[in-house]
Amino acid sequence: MFGRGRIDISIPKTGYAAGDTICGTVTLKLNKPTRARKMTLSLIGEYITAVTARVIGPVPAARPKGGLLWTRGQMLQSDETRKVAPIHHYKKSAKTVRLSGFEEQLAGEMEYSQSSEHHFEIKITTDMPTSAVVNWYLVAKLDIPHRRDITKKVPITVQ
Repeated sequence: MFGRGRIDISIPKTGYAAGDTICGTVTLKLNKPTRARKMTLSLIGEYITAVTARVIGPVPAARPKGGLLWTRGQMLQSDETRKVAPIHHYKKSAKTVRLSGFEEQLAGEMEYSQSSEHHFEIKITTDMPTSAVVNWYLVAKLDIPHRRDITKKVPITVQ
């Protein structure tokens, strides 16, 4: 084992529907007993938004401060603007949006032994977004003060 140890999530399947219950086990294996604040399991949904902007003017390295930056939507609205504007490149930015997730505390503050198992059950509510663009995953975390936490992330599908 590397570092202080590892944490694993064991679930019988990875595909679920709204209203289902996810049952499984979080297994903790440490190199030595470790004091920690808590151990949690979270169900988290995230999606990525992308914003594309068209840069007008010289290439960014040579562009003077305050150069024009037009969004793609503005460029598409005006045919005349599109004809006059030189095309150099696109600037793309992405942002991750986290949906409110569920967190269950499996154990509180204590000294964790070298090996332990914690059973969990998480009910997926029927109002969870089930879009294909939302990435769902389970995250188990041992919160260790003043050190790097031990975590494990397992992707799941919610349809």
